[in-house]
Amino acid sequence: MIARNLTALFHLQGYEVAICADKKSRFSDIAFYEAPSPIPSRRIRNRYGTTPEEYFEDHGAFSSTYLMRDSKAITNAIQSFHPDRIFEIERPAAIVAAVQEKTPIFSIVSPPAFRNREFRVSSLNGLNEFLTKNGMEQVLRFRELYRFSSCIAFGPSDYQSFPPEYKVYQFGMSCIEPLPQAADSKLSIVISESGLSARKNRQIVEAAFLGAPYEVYIHGRRMKQGRQGNLHFLQPSRHTSVNGSRICIHDGSDAITQYCYACGVPQVIVHDNSWQRSWNAAGLRRTGAGLALEERQLSMEHLYETFRMVAADDSFAENAQHYKQIVQEEQDLTAIIDLL
Repeated sequence: MIARNLTALFHLQGYEVAICADKKSRFSDIAFYEAPSPIPSRRIRNRYGTTPEEYFEDHGAFSSTYLMRDSKAITNAIQSFHPDRIFEIERPAAIVAAVQEKTPIFSIVSPPAFRNREFRVSSLNGLNEFLTKNGMEQVLRFRELYRFSSCIAFGPSDYQSFPPEYKVYQFGMSCIEPLPQAADSKLSIVISESGLSARKNRQIVEAAFLGAPYEVYIHGRRMKQGRQGNLHFLQPSRHTSVNGSRICIHDGSDAITQYCYACGVPQVIVHDNSWQRSWNAAGLRRTGAGLALEERQLSMEHLYETFRMVAADDSFAENAQHYKQIVQEEQDLTAIIDLL
C-alpha cells in the first residue's frame, strides 16, 4: 500500500516511476522490472518479541542466494532506468545496489527495527555472506545498513523514537491526507497478512458478522470477491471502505494501521507476534484508539467480543479522533516531495 501511494504521488508530481518487484505485484502504467521472491522457511517462528533479523531469516529474505539474485535484478533496473532517487522497503539488496551504483536511496523504516533485543546471531549469516561478497562490512544488526540511507518513518511520533545517529524523517501519514468523511455504521475488515488460510478467515468473518444490521466490507487476500448478504468481499489492495467506517478490524501491518489513524477510525488489530504487527498492536494499546488480540487466539467469539467492546466504549472513537488530529499536524505523504 505504501509503495502504491508513493507511486501515485510521484505520478501526480510529474515524475517518471519504475518499480522492481516480484511478478505477483500488480502495478500498471509504470516501468516494471521483475525481481525474485524469497522462499520462506517451512517453520516460521512468530514468538512475541521476534526481531527483524529473525523474521527476515525465517521468511527467506536473508538467504545469500536470494540477496544475490535480488541485487542483480535491482542493479539491472538502476542501469536501465537511471533513477535520480531510489525508495526501498525492507530490501537490503536495494541498499547495497544503491551504494555500488552511487544512487541516493531512501528507506521506509519502522521503529521496532531499531530496538535492542537479543536474537539468534545465526540469523545474520546469509546477510553478512552477501555483504562480504559485495565488498561491504558485515553488520551486527540489520539496522546498521540504514547508515547508507536517508530514512523515512510514518505514524504518530509520540510513540516512535529512533537513535540520534540515524537520519530519520518522520511524517504523520503514509498516504495523502484522506478527505473528511462522516462516520457511519459500516465495518471494514482488512486481511493482507495472516497465518490463517483464506478459508479459515472467511469462516470466522461469516460466523461473526453475517446477518448483522450493518454492512461489512472485507478486503481479504485470496478471498473470492462478491457479496453475501451484508458482507462485501472486495479487492485486497484497495482499502476504500476504511475511511468513514465505524471500526476497522485488520492485521496490524504498517500501512493500514497508519491509514486508520489518518482517518480517525477505531481499530481492532489481529496480530501474529511478528515484529511490525506486534509493535503496531502495542502502539494501539498505548494510544487507546482500539484493542488487539493475537492471531492464535482468533475465533468467532473472541473476534466479535473484541469488536463489541470497541463499539460500546466511546473513548476508543474519541482517542482515534485525537490521533487523527496529531498525524494531520505531522504532515502527510506529500511532504516527501520536499526531500527530493
